[in-house]
Amino acid sequence: MDLFLNEVVDVSNEGRQHAYKKKIISILNKADEALTIPELCKKVRLSVPTGTRLINELIEQDIIVQAGKKETVNGRRPAMYKVDENYAYAIGVVILLKSLSVSVFNLAMEEVFSFEMEDFTLENTPECLEEVYQCINKTIQLSKVNRHRILGLGIGITGRIDSKTGRSYNYFNFLENSLVAFFEERFKFSVHIDNDTHMLGFAEQVFGKAKNVRNALIVNLSYGLGLAMVSHGEVILGEQGFAGEFGHMQFGESDKLCLCGKRGCLGTEVSGHALEENFKKQIAKGESSLLLIDKEKQEINYKKILEAAREGDSLSISLIHNIGFKLGKALGNILNLLNPGIIIVGGRFYPAKEILTDSIKSGMMHTALSLPLRNCEISFSDISSDAAIKGAGVLVLRAMNLY
Repeated sequence: MDLFLNEVVDVSNEGRQHAYKKKIISILNKADEALTIPELCKKVRLSVPTGTRLINELIEQDIIVQAGKKETVNGRRPAMYKVDENYAYAIGVVILLKSLSVSVFNLAMEEVFSFEMEDFTLENTPECLEEVYQCINKTIQLSKVNRHRILGLGIGITGRIDSKTGRSYNYFNFLENSLVAFFEERFKFSVHIDNDTHMLGFAEQVFGKAKNVRNALIVNLSYGLGLAMVSHGEVILGEQGFAGEFGHMQFGESDKLCLCGKRGCLGTEVSGHALEENFKKQIAKGESSLLLIDKEKQEINYKKILEAAREGDSLSISLIHNIGFKLGKALGNILNLLNPGIIIVGGRFYPAKEILTDSIKSGMMHTALSLPLRNCEISFSDISSDAAIKGAGVLVLRAMNLY
């Protein structure tokens, strides 16, 4: 693991060999397919004898493994090599208002273990922070991965996050040092942090529909509402990392009080929280729903409303359609401002994509200019509603130039 974690600080022969080994691992882990020794040497700019020696040393360390033979027209088929994807791991964590998710990924970003605490409630208290720590620690224990093989921890958390300093300004802001420093002291490996919506943007860039796209908007529609903006191939973070607070823009039509203390924020009308409040309001007015038939069911939340809509519940469908229309109107304004090539809707509203797609497009037609709207693709994410946690894992591997 020292090879992954230690930086080269000298220019000695040993230091140069260390750097070459890291470059070999980086190239192999990023490659779409296994490579031969000559192919690797060409990419690393090493002679074949030197490259062969270094690769053999990496094989002896169980970092690199043989991955079959290369097809050739004639002659001996050369061996191909890849990084052993289970040699090291990255931990991804997403902390939301109503859920806490932890996943363990290998070097190929394959999920080897995951755990989600559904009854979690995010609070700005030492007790809640300890609960988060214990959940992460328990997940690592249950995964049975070697702790010495963990490269780091990537955390996506709701609210304002300064990824440069590692500080969270909305939650766990009582710490004397940063949130990153707290977890690094506990776990003894590197920790990286960013806003959960930015994590969603990273995931879409690496695994999803924003891959190789220069200008895109990625909407995070879950319990809250956020926006990752990709400009010229880069996720816009802003001066302090606060960019993308879509839910707090004044596109709303109501005077509801937002969690931020202001009124009229879009998130009070377009979010999972808004869906729950609207559902309760309509039920109080005498509306009926499939969700009310079984009195033994647990307390109704927005995820259950989304499921009910898929089962044909008219009230749930109507409320979700209304949210989609308002989201579309707001996105039309952003489209006029930034002129993206694609708008990707991600987050936990994925089960209702069939209802939302047409309503979002209808809303956008009310505010967007015709030319940019005509040339912008509107699509739902195809990398699941848990994309943000994959972004958290990628954050670790990207920091080490492994992905």
